[in-house]
Amino acid sequence: MQQLFSDNEWLALLQAPSQAIMAILLVDKADPISFLKEVKAAVKVLIEEAQQGNASSALVRSLIDSMRTADTAQATQPDELQMRKEYNLLGQLQTMESAADGRKVAINLCKQVGSILTGKVSAAEASEYKKWVLSLARKVAESVKEEGFMGIGGERISNAELSVLEDLEKALDVKV
Repeated sequence: MQQLFSDNEWLALLQAPSQAIMAILLVDKADPISFLKEVKAAVKVLIEEAQQGNASSALVRSLIDSMRTADTAQATQPDELQMRKEYNLLGQLQTMESAADGRKVAINLCKQVGSILTGKVSAAEASEYKKWVLSLARKVAESVKEEGFMGIGGERISNAELSVLEDLEKALDVKV
């Protein structure tokens, strides 16, 4: 499946899930503890996805295989892999000018996905990939409960995260 794409296109398809997740991470995180919990959850989602690899789409399976190969090359122990990925994710976040710019980069990459996939895979294959990217972002958004007023109440997904998920849906041109 990878042979259908240029190296840059394949890299963009590989980066789209983590960029979509970063868009979620860059929303309304005033509390550093909640932010770090969500970073840890994001990395866990990516690692679990690479380990499971049970997608019905050949494209998604190929991408997961590429993720798994990269993970195997990075670390030998599961804890080491988690820590390396968290460190890398935090490093990527530090290079951004602002949270808004980071979200804009993620949204723009997700918009590019459509043109990359057009004519190279079936509409069903493209849709499956886009839904997969969006589902990973949603899992991260749901992973840490957003605190309510003075620790009371709170939502599973904040309004700001819902807004970013909607932006990602529009960028990917997919509805789940």
